[in-house]
Amino acid sequence: MPTAPSSRTAAASRPRAPRRPAAETRAAIIGAAERIVVRDGVAHLTLESAAAEAGLSKGGVLYHFPSRDALVAGMVAAMLTRFEQEIAEHQPAPGSPGADAPGSYARAYVAASLAPTAPGEERLGAALLAAAAAEPTLLEPIQEAAASWQARLEADGLAPDRATALRMACDGLWLCDLFGLASPTGARRAAVGRFLADLAATVTEAS
Repeated sequence: MPTAPSSRTAAASRPRAPRRPAAETRAAIIGAAERIVVRDGVAHLTLESAAAEAGLSKGGVLYHFPSRDALVAGMVAAMLTRFEQEIAEHQPAPGSPGADAPGSYARAYVAASLAPTAPGEERLGAALLAAAAAEPTLLEPIQEAAASWQARLEADGLAPDRATALRMACDGLWLCDLFGLASPTGARRAAVGRFLADLAATVTEAS
């Protein structure tokens, strides 16, 4: 008489649920961490709270982010990636009219800097900057990004002094938005945007 399969054999024969891709899991953890920071503040961000928010075990979070600093670094990287994507969205598509025109990157940088932020994005950015300032190594990706933006603005046809003034104006506006420092709104913000776009349109001048 055939014997019934053991529970271990039956469990082994059941198809396993497909594993979530690593990149998707990392994104889910970062998204959970961002929700915690926006909702509760950066002081409440821990690996345990991120795991609970993401519906994972702490070990599952540790596999991707071995420390809280590593998780904050991942959040900073995600913030920078979103800004890079916004710049790309405002640039002409490759091969389209104006795609290779001088100043196209500069105008996209201005547009991305002036774009409305998603709900909670300002609080998130401010909290991440505060957390990164407490650990200087976490600022390095932001410093590297700023150097890259500066180089691309200069390569876009702007004189170095004009590229520097444009970047600092846009970055200053971003910081004012993050920390609520009398940021321009409405018609004033639109006028500032036009002024910066005009600054971006002046190219090929030697410093």
